[in-house]
Amino acid sequence: MFGFFRSTVRSVEGFLRDEEGASLVEFALIFLFIAFVAVMALPGVRARILNAFRIGGQMMDEATGAAHGGN
Repeated sequence: MFGFFRSTVRSVEGFLRDEEGASLVEFALIFLFIAFVAVMALPGVRARILNAFRIGGQMMDEATGAAHGGN
């Protein structure tokens, strides 16, 4: 278990230190991760976002008929 963890940490360290790997995609992923953590840290915002996904999922189920077994 610890061997896998060590190899994963080394892989991530190598990836982060690679000069050629510093692209806009990596910065976007890092920004997305930071934004996700910030949103989940704010309880009120987190509840609203989770509720929006729940309502959106229910509406999609109703629109596609998935809520009634597809009939």
